[in-house]
Amino acid sequence: MNTIIRIFNYRFYVREFLLLFFCYLLSEGIFAWLFMQNSSLQVMYGKIMSIGIFAFMLYSLRKLDTLEKTYVILFSVLMVKLVIESVFLYDNIFKQFTLYTVIYPVVFTVFVKYIVRSWEIDLLEFIARFYLFSYIVFMLLFGRQFSFGLEMIEMDDYGPFSGDSRVIHARSIYMIIIPFLWYLSKLVHTPKLKYFVLFLFCVSAILLHQHRSVWSSAIVAMVIYLLFNARSVPSSLKNIVQFLMIFIAVVVGGYFIIADLNPGMVNLFAERFEEILNPAKEGSTGNFRIDQRTIYLDYIKDKPITGWSFEGFNLSNPLVDWWDENTGHHFHEGFIEILFYHGIVGLLLKYSIIVIILLKAFRKKLTQEAIILVAFCVSGLLFSLNYVLPLIFWGHAGLCLFYLDKKSKSDDLYYNSSI
Repeated sequence: MNTIIRIFNYRFYVREFLLLFFCYLLSEGIFAWLFMQNSSLQVMYGKIMSIGIFAFMLYSLRKLDTLEKTYVILFSVLMVKLVIESVFLYDNIFKQFTLYTVIYPVVFTVFVKYIVRSWEIDLLEFIARFYLFSYIVFMLLFGRQFSFGLEMIEMDDYGPFSGDSRVIHARSIYMIIIPFLWYLSKLVHTPKLKYFVLFLFCVSAILLHQHRSVWSSAIVAMVIYLLFNARSVPSSLKNIVQFLMIFIAVVVGGYFIIADLNPGMVNLFAERFEEILNPAKEGSTGNFRIDQRTIYLDYIKDKPITGWSFEGFNLSNPLVDWWDENTGHHFHEGFIEILFYHGIVGLLLKYSIIVIILLKAFRKKLTQEAIILVAFCVSGLLFSLNYVLPLIFWGHAGLCLFYLDKKSKSDDLYYNSSI
């Protein structure tokens, strides 16, 4: 297993790549669909893998740093509490596995940080290329029904699909923000035409799939990146201004060209952007989220500390009735999901990871990798108002923590001018 393989100009030992492939990369929906085109199979695989990773982290507990140990121990205490509750109240070792999966990302974050730290591997460029590769291959294989009309598509298994002519769900398009920021970083520090083309490709993918939650998250991520970059590398301010001027010129030029060739397209995107500022618009998904948030906040107020736990599955869905019983409440918002099932305790345990990332980011200097991932992870707070963050997001949060904690050979975190 000491054989070395080369992928995207990265060299991995076979055992390293297999671990990354099965325990990290397959957490991405569109990539996993290339190998397992069955949601039930993916769910089963995810359950088995998550239990295995939790067991591995318990075994490796003595090798973890203080913060990592704290998260794993707190997660373990919560699991013991749930097992006791399930056994005594429901005569079942763990009545609803959903309660495990909702809070499991805490362990997954620690796991990814631990394995990357153990290997001392600079992985971000690989992840950026991985997402471009996955997106292109997925669209070539499954994107035949893509259109701008948002027509509904009936499917036997929706998997990572959006259920309409956008094809890919927002949770996967959201991940394109990583290569988007990666090539933005390249443009700011080593401007070349190929980087600008790849950056525009990422912008196009984000725009064309019309997920407003991704649009707003990408804008927030870009602003955060530019601010932290200017703070960490003041000499880059000139390049940032130059990039913004060129980018604005391209956007304005593109607007006039599209308006001339297809005025309806401009109106379509204008209406979609308008809905970002008016989420309560009747019949929109934003309006549904507001209704769901309002109704479930009343439930959360009844059990604010530890949530409804297993008892929540006995409550009928107050908004819709098209989901099967005992499958949970299928939340559209990450904050409401964790508060409903695990209360304030679960919210603090899960989302404190992003807060810690933001606090660590205010160190004197950051690497470009750290700045990119900080911007991406903090944008997850906004995305959580629209969707439940996918598991792989928390793996990227672990990668972010690795870069934030990584020391340069000289002094503190540093800017790598070779990027």
